[in-house]
Amino acid sequence: MRSLNVRRQGDSPSDGRSPSARQPSRSSFSKSSLSRPAVSPKPSIHEQEQEDAYFTELLSYSLERLGKEPELLKADQDHLRKQAEESAVKHYKAFINTASCLEAAKEEMQGLAGHVDALLQDIPVLDRICDQFVTTAKALQAKQTENKQLQSNHATMLELLEVPQLMDTCVRNGNYDDALDLKGFISKLAFMHSDLTVVQSLVKDVDATSASMLKQLLQKLGSNIQLPDCLRMIGYLRRLGVFSERELRLQFLQCREEYMAEVIEDLEEQSAYDYLKRLTDIHRLHLFDVVMQYRAIFSDDNSVQDGESQDGGLVFSWAEHRVCLYLEALRRHLPRITEGGSLASVLEHCMYCGMSLARVGLDIRGLLPPIFEACVLNMFSKAVGTAVDTFLMVLDTHKWTSMPSMAARSRGRSSASPDPAAAASSDAAAPSSASKGAHGGDPSTPPYALMDHVPLAIFVNGLLSAFNELRHCAPLSLATALASILQVKFEANIWYPFWHV
Repeated sequence: MRSLNVRRQGDSPSDGRSPSARQPSRSSFSKSSLSRPAVSPKPSIHEQEQEDAYFTELLSYSLERLGKEPELLKADQDHLRKQAEESAVKHYKAFINTASCLEAAKEEMQGLAGHVDALLQDIPVLDRICDQFVTTAKALQAKQTENKQLQSNHATMLELLEVPQLMDTCVRNGNYDDALDLKGFISKLAFMHSDLTVVQSLVKDVDATSASMLKQLLQKLGSNIQLPDCLRMIGYLRRLGVFSERELRLQFLQCREEYMAEVIEDLEEQSAYDYLKRLTDIHRLHLFDVVMQYRAIFSDDNSVQDGESQDGGLVFSWAEHRVCLYLEALRRHLPRITEGGSLASVLEHCMYCGMSLARVGLDIRGLLPPIFEACVLNMFSKAVGTAVDTFLMVLDTHKWTSMPSMAARSRGRSSASPDPAAAASSDAAAPSSASKGAHGGDPSTPPYALMDHVPLAIFVNGLLSAFNELRHCAPLSLATALASILQVKFEANIWYPFWHV
């Protein structure tokens, strides 16, 4: 008890401690005691610490002190209530403002809740827009990266973009080697970077220039070109890689055919003789050159079909076509030649052409005789027919009169002469002259006695003209045919008894 009293005295208000010194503990106790009966949430850590400290302090009090504790707590409660009332009266405006602020805060919170709902509804749209923005930003970033890379390689890109223009300049100036090198560079670049747009554009421009170069090369092959140039052009075409080996050979022959056709087309056909001689010269020169060029360029002619010999390749198929056209031109234009000398000259020219082409395996001399024989038959038949028609026409219009024979006229001249010796010599000369006129010194000379019969003389002249034209080009194989023509013409048009007279 003594210790309890000591502790009570130490804890009494007379010990110098004011009631406010214990106020936190009592207020904490009061709050905790008031909150205990009701169901409240779990106290915080700070409140739990205060309660523990207050209970510890209560355990240290004496019984007397514990008895006074409720009164002290009530006094503290009254004091605190009084202070609260005074504070409320003194600061009522603050409470009113607080209430107004609370009401405004409630309204704002309600508006904020509406805005939050609208925001929740707009979030998917915002999400989609954000995704689009991210996609666009990535594309812009990639574009920016490309632009930076392009800027760092600006000089190189300029050189690449100038390749098509440079290649076009090389093609225009005939520098095909440089042009093909540029094409090869672009092809390699396209193989390595086929997905780049700029490379695809370069390939497109280079292909267009390559097509122009191909056209120029084919035009050069279709002109008057020599073997070295042919070798270069074919080499360029092979580097272009447009044609296969067989197609390349076909293109070569086609270009040479077009050139020969153009040269032949430029010939004038007014004079059949000049036209055929020039046509023969063209075939002799160009056909020989084309075959030699083909053999030099394509030394291994593998374009023949199965079962064909090496001579049955493309070049000889084309040569056969060209020879057929040449022979057809001969058949068409030879009948226009009406002179035997001109016909013989054309035949000699054609034979020389065949002899030249025989060096490359294109001997056409065996194909010429039938064509010229037909022309000779036609020419002789027309000449004989003209002679017969002229004879018949003159025979119908001729006025026959009796004329003295050559012997009678010679005797008349001798009787009129006063010199017997001259008359004798004249009589002796008359038979000799008649005999000479009948036979003459030249067997091919017709007798002068034909002059007494004009239609017959004209007929003989026509026949002699036909034979004179025939002698320039008289094939031995036509002897029987020519004799048949003479016989048919005579039997059909000339009066047989008159012919014997």
